[in-house]
Amino acid sequence: MLNKIVGYISSNKKNPVERDVELKVQREKILDFCRKRGLMLLEFYEEPANSTEDYKAELFRLLHDAAAKKFQHVIVLSLDRIAFDKVAKVWVNDELKSHGVKLHSLTENMVLSPDADEKTLSKAEKLKKKVRDLPSLPEIVNKVIELVQNPNSSAAQLAKVISNDAGLTSRVLRLVNSAYYGFPKQIASIQHAIAILGFTTIRGLVLSSSIFKMFAPKDNAVKMLDYKKLWSHSLTCAIIAKKISKMLKIPDDDNMFSASILHDMGKIILDQYDHGNYIIALSDFVDLDLIQNLEAEKKYCGLNHCEAGDLIAQHWNLPDAISEVIRNHHAPQEALEEYQKMTCIIALANVFAVLHEKDDMELNLMYIKNIDLDILNINNSNIFDIYYYCTEELKEEGSIDHFFD
Repeated sequence: MLNKIVGYISSNKKNPVERDVELKVQREKILDFCRKRGLMLLEFYEEPANSTEDYKAELFRLLHDAAAKKFQHVIVLSLDRIAFDKVAKVWVNDELKSHGVKLHSLTENMVLSPDADEKTLSKAEKLKKKVRDLPSLPEIVNKVIELVQNPNSSAAQLAKVISNDAGLTSRVLRLVNSAYYGFPKQIASIQHAIAILGFTTIRGLVLSSSIFKMFAPKDNAVKMLDYKKLWSHSLTCAIIAKKISKMLKIPDDDNMFSASILHDMGKIILDQYDHGNYIIALSDFVDLDLIQNLEAEKKYCGLNHCEAGDLIAQHWNLPDAISEVIRNHHAPQEALEEYQKMTCIIALANVFAVLHEKDDMELNLMYIKNIDLDILNINNSNIFDIYYYCTEELKEEGSIDHFFD
């Protein structure tokens, strides 16, 4: 039986009311966990409001008391309450272990340092463990998602949240003022931009922008994956998907933009969390043979980028529609029926975007051999008309690379 147990709770929210609510939730869930198991909690270490990510006074007091053998176990609601940075989490866990103290998380079934049986795990299992240790989405992203999903939210509320981040504000205004939207006058107000772009497009832009920032490689990192090119491709894919929907007279799905722009985020996971194997996989890639490339990822990393992307979508509780697209954008017929049309549109947009990036290379039916066109009631003949329509319009709109500068 566990004995000498303490709890640790922390909140990074600035609003006092929101902070108190979050701390209360953490406290109650830890107490409930102990109550159901007949465990006695000695005390809570509660981080004060003036603590920062760089200096958490109560966390250091906890580590000091651990060294003094005052307890044997520490319970947290989630490991993010210890720190958002993975290195910091590992350091805290190692410090506790060095004093014979075990750290428990109520929401994550994982360990921060390799166990003795780590060598027995498959490549896929190791990668999945790393993904479970990913940080939560930034608070501003969660707030935007919450507002977008609430039918009673207003553009003014959303504008207020986004305006707190200068980088996000800049990117939203760049998009709405791009040739893609073609407004004769410059849009300078973030609230006006939201009214034009719509809530769901804003969500996609905020998600992608934040994820790009979160995973951007450090200056001294080996850069096998061109991150700027990847995000430029993702935005091009989102724009083409909208054009395909328009040409086929298929109503816009609320999740289209977000799913389009996030469809390849699994590549970032492979590059960041299985870098060595991913480099080898990239060396096996065959230009424009997307299925062969998936097989190379699976061979060397244990997961392909569709599966890796789906893991993080599930980890962050993104909508099912987005998960389905991420997981099936190379085989849309395998998506759940209600999401097949959107997945098929994005699968085609993905191929068209790749060809467009190669100076509008000719479409070959071999490039879409794994996409069931019957889902969209089109055939091998009119697919060429759709491709040329999309690429000709893109030519008139110029470069979009600067959106992710």
